[in-house]
Amino acid sequence: DLHVIGKDIVRFHTIYWPCILMALGLPLPRQVLGHPWILVGEDKMSKSKGNTIYADELAAKFSSDAVRYYLLSETSFVNDGSITHESFITKFNAELANTYGNLVNRTVAMTNKYFGGAVSYKKFENECDSDLVKTVADCVANYKKAMDTYHNADACAAVLELAKRCNKYIDETMPWALAKDKEKKGRLGTVLYNLLEGIRYIAVLVSPFMPDTSKAILEQINCDIADYDSLASFGALESGNKVGAPTPLFARIDAEKFMADIEAQQKAAQENEKSYEETVQDEKKSEIEGIAK
Repeated sequence: DLHVIGKDIVRFHTIYWPCILMALGLPLPRQVLGHPWILVGEDKMSKSKGNTIYADELAAKFSSDAVRYYLLSETSFVNDGSITHESFITKFNAELANTYGNLVNRTVAMTNKYFGGAVSYKKFENECDSDLVKTVADCVANYKKAMDTYHNADACAAVLELAKRCNKYIDETMPWALAKDKEKKGRLGTVLYNLLEGIRYIAVLVSPFMPDTSKAILEQINCDIADYDSLASFGALESGNKVGAPTPLFARIDAEKFMADIEAQQKAAQENEKSYEETVQDEKKSEIEGIAK
């Protein structure tokens, strides 16, 4: 149904390839998606320029999910995406470690601390709760629209906004303050339930982009309700569901140390390249001298 290609070969895949298929009596793709490029800064990647960034090296250091998330969220439907080590670190720390990671870690930790891991409340009591539920519904609608039209970056942005709204909900409700008043135990339960359910939505929605992270989130909240249809209405998380232990999803990157390591690696690579070229030149020189003799 969908033929995914790079934008620089659209002509070949929308004219020549369909002609070949038609001549052979084979079915044609119903849609052709010519995706943008990934640039390093504003330049194309080039081994001769020494500006190539390898996905497998980043994945080995920071997980394949982090690389997938960066590329899918940073490349829009129309414009080229850009990657540098600096921009990767910034997005990793700000969005993955801070926004997503802190949300899940704080919520699971508070659920264990205040309720022994199990929350049995799920009613909405004020405008703050209703706004969170509305944000969840809007997120799903925007996400579906974006995914149906292959706007991956917009889909990622919709889920990120939901995660930010959940973090804001924590600041608005202040669970740590509610925990100090025994009479507000019910309200505290409602707040934490809403957060856990919001996190479940996030886990389901990020699964195409970060499958391992999605599984890790669902394991922490101890929930196996992960199908897309379960997002039809807020409140599918079972009352009394007992969460697991809080485990950081992403460890923050020390930007200064990382960049120092990269510079050292690049310097070593340049020295090796220089040494190799000198060796080749010496061998050629010796060969020429041998022929001359």
